[in-house]
Amino acid sequence: MSGEPNIESRRRFQDWHHILAMCSVMVAISGGLAYFFLSVNLIPNPASAERMLIDRFVRILFAIAGAFFGVILTVFTYALLFFRAQPGDESDARPIRGNTILEIIWTAIPLIIVILLSFHAGKILDQMMVTDPHHGTTHTVYSLGAFVPGREAPAPVPQKELQVDVVASRFIWRFGYPEQGIESSYELVVPVDRRIVFRIRSQDVIHSFWVQEWGPKQDAVPGLSPVLRITPLKTGQYSVICSQLCGFGHTAMTAPVRVVTAEEFDEWVQEKRPAEQKGPAQGTASAATSASTSPPPGTHVMIDLMAQNNSFDQNTITVPAGVMVMISFDNRDKGVPHNFAVYRTPEAREQIFAGQIIVGPRRITYSFMAPETPGSYFFRCDVHPKTLTGTFVVK
Repeated sequence: MSGEPNIESRRRFQDWHHILAMCSVMVAISGGLAYFFLSVNLIPNPASAERMLIDRFVRILFAIAGAFFGVILTVFTYALLFFRAQPGDESDARPIRGNTILEIIWTAIPLIIVILLSFHAGKILDQMMVTDPHHGTTHTVYSLGAFVPGREAPAPVPQKELQVDVVASRFIWRFGYPEQGIESSYELVVPVDRRIVFRIRSQDVIHSFWVQEWGPKQDAVPGLSPVLRITPLKTGQYSVICSQLCGFGHTAMTAPVRVVTAEEFDEWVQEKRPAEQKGPAQGTASAATSASTSPPPGTHVMIDLMAQNNSFDQNTITVPAGVMVMISFDNRDKGVPHNFAVYRTPEAREQIFAGQIIVGPRRITYSFMAPETPGSYFFRCDVHPKTLTGTFVVK
């Protein structure tokens, strides 16, 4: 009888020894995983203030999940190593009755975490959506700008939101700038470090406006006009894609995006305004002139190019250097706009020629001078810059 207390006390000592050892390993693994997920951005290329906020929240979620994973992994592995049944041992394990305190703890901890995360998520959503009701200005961009690593936030000067009207239809995007007098553009151009309010609508089915590097996406639902606010923080070229299955041409529903400086944006607006006003007349004159005053034989080349089912019928066009190139362009996609444009490189930063955008079915003839320097250039449809592309070879 006297030996039973000693056995029980020894067993309790061993239990505490295992608990302390397991907790030490648990803290090391869980802490390491939490630190890793908080320090490493697993989602590449953030380019907006809203995306920065979302990424930080995602890192917090991963850190919490990593900590719990460390706890579960430690307990499971420790039990396999030190409490597995020995060969030939067929005895029953010690029964463990219910522990009310333990059950309250493992219920309360997740509940507290979920409540805190809900408040934090609500604060982030408020930061992403808030706007100053006075004169449409917003100060949010300046506090959000501080989230860019290694970069100072802009000076806190009130700035008016830039409104962009987004119209989605099968299978194109169109962008309007009502304050700048631009009714329709197939390219989205916005200034960096300025809050953009996108007013989105659909003309047919449900689409979804998404620039991956900007983070949030917004469905375009027929009959509704949802709003999405984005603050671009990095200049560069991106793409709008439709993230809602909308029909056979869903994968081709893209549009080029350029984030530029404020000065470059003002220059683009000045260039775009007259182009929007005289675009149709120019296209008609170009087609008529090309048909009636063709260059003498030997000084030009005529190329037939067709766009159908959101693809070109040729992916390589070869012409002599320095000659007049005449492109007989046939857009056979009903209700879909296309054009033909030539650039020096696939990045499409230096333009050689860009033809008028026409809505099919329609035919037009473009004419321009081929580069004097032989080499491989790049052509595309400016409305569908990712899917309608090819190589323009000058010999």
